[in-house]
Parts: sequence; C-alpha cells; structure tokens
Amino acid sequence: MRLEISGLTLGYGRRPILTDASLEALRGGGITALVGPNGAGKSTLLRGLAGLLPAKGSVRLDGQEMVGRRLEERARHIAYMPQSLPQGVALTVLEALLGALRASPTAEGVLSAQAATDRAVHLLERLGIGDLALTALDRLSGGQRQLAGLAQALVRRPRVLLLDEPTSALDLRHQLSVMALVRELTRQHGLVTVVVLHDLALAARFSDAVVMLSGGSIRAQGTPEATLTPAMLAEVYGVSARVERCSMGQLQVLADAPL
Repeated sequence: MRLEISGLTLGYGRRPILTDASLEALRGGGITALVGPNGAGKSTLLRGLAGLLPAKGSVRLDGQEMVGRRLEERARHIAYMPQSLPQGVALTVLEALLGALRASPTAEGVLSAQAATDRAVHLLERLGIGDLALTALDRLSGGQRQLAGLAQALVRRPRVLLLDEPTSALDLRHQLSVMALVRELTRQHGLVTVVVLHDLALAARFSDAVVMLSGGSIRAQGTPEATLTPAMLAEVYGVSARVERCSMGQLQVLADAPL
C-alpha cells in the first residue's frame, strides 16, 4: 500500500496554511510522525489527508486519486482521529464505536450486529478500557476520551490511519501502550499510519519516518535518526539539543536550552 502526496495546498478560507507540499511515498506497515512547533501545519496536513479541508494538488492511495472524492468515499479507506471528541455526546463508548461502523462501512462490507459488537468490545479490551464500554462519553476523563476516540478510528480497520496527537492527554504508561498497539496494528494490517506528535521521544521510538514541518512547509523527511538532528532542531524549534542513544539503544532527544 502506498500513499503519495504531491503539490498539496491546504488552508482555511482564502488563507493558505500549507503550500505545495510533497512527500516521498508513505508505505503500508509503517508509522510516519508529523512533528514541528505550534502552527507549523501538522494538523492542517492531517485534516487535508482526511478530506476535511479544501485541497489543491494530489493525494493518491495505491494510485487512486483521493482529492475531490466525497467524504463518505474517503471514509471507506481512511480513518481520522481528531485531537478531541465533540463535547456533549450522550452516546456510550460502545454505541460510539458501533455508530462509527454503521456510518462508514468497512472494507469487508457491513458487519452483522453481533460481529460489530464483538469487534468493538475486543478492541476496547485491547486498549484497556473494556470496563468503560457502557459509560457515556461525556462522563469520561480527558485521557479516557482520547482512548475512546482512538478506538473509533481503529474499529473500522482502515487502510490509512490518521491520528492527531493521540497521546496528549495520556499518562506515561498509556502513552507507551497506545503507541505500541498502534505500531502492532499498523504492522499486522499493513496500514499507512500518520500521527501528529509533540513528544519527540515518542516520535523517535515508535515511528519509521519523521516529517518535520515549520511555517507551513515541509523542512525534512526521513528516518528518525536522519531527521531529528541537532542542526534541524536548532533551525526548526530554536533550541540547542542533543540526540543520543540510551543504554537500551533507543534514540533520545535532549533539549538543553532555547537559542
């Protein structure tokens, strides 16, 4: 599976945020992290890939053009998790997952009620929130809502998974377990996974490729080791930083001081 992005321009109204963006092909089975300072265009790029913003340019999934397709057509292949779920939703967690399956049929077609329930419950258990299945979304904590949102994105088993800061409200343990599960499912199902992350340690540890953005343009793309360099961190983030491997071989980004 390949997701190819070329000459993509995105914005809000007449104000462009991302201009003429092109990336090397993103391949199935790998996680690509979008990183950069606030206002760099990370979430805009993700929303554009999901079809939620007017776009100029090309987004091709296995050679098929996605730009210009109706949202429901894209939703058969692409799942998007926003930074936060809408407030005031009276559905339970399980109802929200079943609703996601009904609203956007899976690649396997429409599931039976029992098959849909079994899939949803199994996924909630894997995320460690099986006990919240019958809890209303508006009764959840911020971290629990984030896990429920991730479950909604994963339950349809999409070909492309787009996650906007999926760990921002999670404690350290859940950050690691969620990213490990996303990596496992990405490998298992050959997904193209694109995730916005502010935590460069998570990006270095769990991503196969890193795309660094700044000021609405793409500044670098490559492996974490090739992209998260002291020179690039100084240029894009304005910090003096070290990039080292710890005793366990994990790449670590250590910011020392602002420049």
